[in-house]
Formats: sequence, structure tokens, C-alpha cells
Amino acid sequence: MTAAIATPTTTPGPQAAPTGWPARTRSDLSGRLMELLRPAAFPHLAPHPTVIETHISWVILAGAFVYKLRKPVDFGFLDFSTLEQRRADCEAEVRLNRRLCPDLYLGVVDVVERDGVLSMTGPGSPVEPAVVMRRLPEAGMLPALLAREAADDRLMERLARHLAEFHAGAATGIGVDEFGSVAMLRTNWAENFAQTAAFVGRTLAGQQYAEIRSYVEQFLEAHAELLKRRVAQGRIRDGHGDLHAGSVCVAHRRLYLFDCIEFNDRFRCADVAAEVAFLAMDLDHLGRADLGSAFVDAYVRRSGDRELPALLDFYKCYRAFVRGKVLGFQLDDPARAASGLDLALSEARAYFDLAVTYAHQPERTLLVTMGLPASGKTTLARALAGRLGLVHLSSDVVRKQLAEMRPSEHRLDGFERGLYGRSMSRRTYAMLRKQAARWLRRGRSLVLDATYSQPAERAALRQLARRTGARLVVIVCRADESVLLARLAARRHDLHSVSDARPELWPALKAAFVEPTEMSETLSVDTMQPLELTIDQVRQALASGSTCPEHSPGATSTVTRDR
Repeated sequence: MTAAIATPTTTPGPQAAPTGWPARTRSDLSGRLMELLRPAAFPHLAPHPTVIETHISWVILAGAFVYKLRKPVDFGFLDFSTLEQRRADCEAEVRLNRRLCPDLYLGVVDVVERDGVLSMTGPGSPVEPAVVMRRLPEAGMLPALLAREAADDRLMERLARHLAEFHAGAATGIGVDEFGSVAMLRTNWAENFAQTAAFVGRTLAGQQYAEIRSYVEQFLEAHAELLKRRVAQGRIRDGHGDLHAGSVCVAHRRLYLFDCIEFNDRFRCADVAAEVAFLAMDLDHLGRADLGSAFVDAYVRRSGDRELPALLDFYKCYRAFVRGKVLGFQLDDPARAASGLDLALSEARAYFDLAVTYAHQPERTLLVTMGLPASGKTTLARALAGRLGLVHLSSDVVRKQLAEMRPSEHRLDGFERGLYGRSMSRRTYAMLRKQAARWLRRGRSLVLDATYSQPAERAALRQLARRTGARLVVIVCRADESVLLARLAARRHDLHSVSDARPELWPALKAAFVEPTEMSETLSVDTMQPLELTIDQVRQALASGSTCPEHSPGATSTVTRDR
């Protein structure tokens, strides 16, 4: 089970106040949280209470319930420095979230001091308010569903219908409309640029920063009339405000969109396109641009909002930029462990890469990651999909779909037998091309993730690129044989692995792989190096146009490590 909470922004557990962050008041409970991590501190069964700390809250997981306490901090955009302000915010969280989750948010209770020890509710002296809510199952969270390939177009349709119905009844008009005005959008972006200026060179490059600023200014100038019309049409709504994948859960056959923003109206009230764009952007970031497109398409159908697609990339850019900005803030928090800082840095860069992709609209690209099994092509494909907003198509997933199997379901057929027979392989690669052509004709770029061991399969890729007018970029993933064998062995313990390749098949798999010598324009990468370095090499090659066989015959770019 997990909590219905926002994504943690610090490592779990109580920590000291970071230097340069807002000072905490005498009512700060950070030194007494251990008193609440006792089963006896709760009026119900709570065998192993734990705490998750965010930059504004302590969230205590206690049995079937969750308790959220505010920190006494003042960040400017929120002020929890007094007890009255914290109680008012607790009440606002319950009221606003009950619009979408009436049975999840149970109310506001008090932490009390009884016999010199803190407890949750009951007799004693009230010390601090807390929001109490039911606990949601971790397995039902959208990121968990995505990880085990359990989210599909039907879920996106259901989610879009739920959100469209909510938006239709959400508040609009005076007190809301001003948050969708051109002036407010300029204010929001100016704040973003000011708050990220210090991170240029760390989380985003100076060129990226300049490109996004130029794009925003041009967009606001060119689409001022459309943005004004959105206000007049009532498209500005008091919505959720923080609708990323971590705020979506399916539990007990119900769909929960939880943890909306309550502490600042400016962050919650916006064009419905901005809300739709948030989740669509996060699905892109998680490597599921296909589901993001399905969600947007379903929302447009359900809401009748035909102008929304014209604003989608602008608001996706905004949402990705804000996520990168917030993650960047964590780099100045000395309380975070080094591993947490590395993760925050990597995630921040990924979101800024995505923001740039939305801003400059690159040409349609058919990116291919190929190589022997366990060469790292799927890991690289997923990472590139998340960085560049690409639709990711995997031969392993397509093969299982054709056989009407779950992606994580395994078949231990022999080499070129059963599910992996030649006929099934031909069907798989034909379906990959068919799906790729459909996305390319919609104007979407994508990454194909497959072995592509035979020249005929690679020739068909060239034909597909020519037929659709897409730029073809082929990346050959490589690693030492000992590394490949170790990776194949490790898959036995990976519950989310889709591939059925295993060490005993290695001699046959290796012998069947024909090196792509006929494709001199490939980019060869060593996947034994850090993933971030490989991503940077691919991005540089894409930017330089050095791997573009259909447009620049004869160009060669090779990035390998001497061994």
C-alpha cells in the first residue's frame, strides 16, 4: 500500500532544515516525529508507521490511513508559518480534493500531546492539525500500472471522461478567468525564467534556456487572440493543478485523481488545456507518448474542445519546464543524500530536454535502437522516448500482443521455435512497420526497439522512411559479450522484463545476428558507459544531422570505446 501524496521531494525520514531554506518556527515537529511513529499513537491498527518527507509536508503512513502534516515554512508561493495558516490549508485540501475524491479525504484531525507524548487524535492538548485520508494501493498508481504494462487506451479513455466531466462542473468566471489571461501567462513564465536562471549550465544548457524563452514570446504574441477566446469560452477552470501520473490511481474499480493543489489558486486555476497537457507531458516523460496521445484524443472527443490541440505543445512545454525547475531546487538542499541529488539532476535535465522538444518542433524522425539481445537497446529507447517525447514501439511487446499474451508473460521456446519462429518474427516486424507508419503519418516521431538482425528487415526500414518522408536514424547498441551474458542472466529475476532471451540461447542468437555493414550511416554506442553519456551522444548526433541516411547518404558517425 502507498499514500495518496505528492511526489516526495526529499529522501524519506525527518531531516534537518536545509541551509538557505525558510526558517521553521518553534512549533516545528521535526524533532518529535518519532513519537508519532508508534503503533500506539493511532486510534486504529498501524503496525509499522512510517514517514515520507516532502519540502512542505510530513506524510505518515499508518495502516489503512494516511496523515499529512504541514511544515511551518514560508516559500513565498505558500505560507504555513502560523498554526492558523496550516489549519486553513488542511481544511482547503480536504474541501478541494473532495470534488474529485469524496470518499478518500476523511477530514482534519489534531495531533495531541497526552502525558508528554504526541498521539494522533484523542484526548489531550491539540498541537498540530493533520489531514487524514484513506490509503491507496501502490499497485494501482499509474506509474506502477505503466511499469507492468497494465495501462492501456481504455484506461486513458476512462481517465479523459472523468476529467472532462470534472472540468465541465468546475468553477469558472470571475476569480478564475484571470489565471488564463495572456498577462498571467507572461507572469508565470517570467517567474519560471527568473527562478531557473541560476541553474543554467547545471540542469539545462544556455541554448535550451534561450530557445524556450524565444518560443514562449513568439507563441504568446502569435496566439494572443486564441488565448483571449479561451477565456471568453469558459475554458479557464478551477481544476486540479498537479495532474501528473503520480496523482492518478485505480483502486477498487474506481479512478482517483487526488492531491490537487490547495495552497495557491494561481497554480490550480488554468486553461483546461494546461491540465490535459500536464498528464500528457508526464506520459511522454515516462516513455508512453502513445498513451498520452490516446488520453488527449479521448479528452477532445469527450469535451468537444477542438481548439485544445493548438495549445497542447505550449502547455506541455510549460509543465515540463516547471517540473525541471522544481527538481532543480532540490540541488540546493544539503539535507539530500548524494544519490538523491544525482537522481534529481538527471530528472531535471530530462524534463528540460522534453520542454525544448515541445518548443522547437523537430522534423519527424524514425529512430531505431538495434543490436543483440541485452545490448541495452530497450533501456536506451525508453530513455530517449522520455527525453524527446517519442512514441516507443518494442518488438518484444508487439510480439506478445500478436500472441494475445501479457507483455510480462514468458514463453521459453527454443531458438526460432514457437513464439520466436520465423513466421511469427515476420509478422512482428511487419506490425512494427505498420504501427510506425500510422504514427509518422500523424506527425509523431518515434523510436523502434528491436534486434533488426537481418539486412532485409533493415532495408524495410529505409523504405518506410522514404515512404513517410521521415528522417531515419539507426543506433547500434553494443557491449562486451561477458556483459551481455550477465544481463541475460539477471533477467531471470526481473519481474517487469518482457524479453524471453536467456543465456542458453546466446550461441544461436549471436550466430544469427548479421552486422549492419550495409548501413554505413549508423551511430554505434557502447552501453557499458553511463546512460546519461550515451543519451548525450545520441542527442548531439540528432542535432548535427550526422546520422540521416535518407537525407545525407554516406554520412558516418561512430561513438565506441576502445576495448
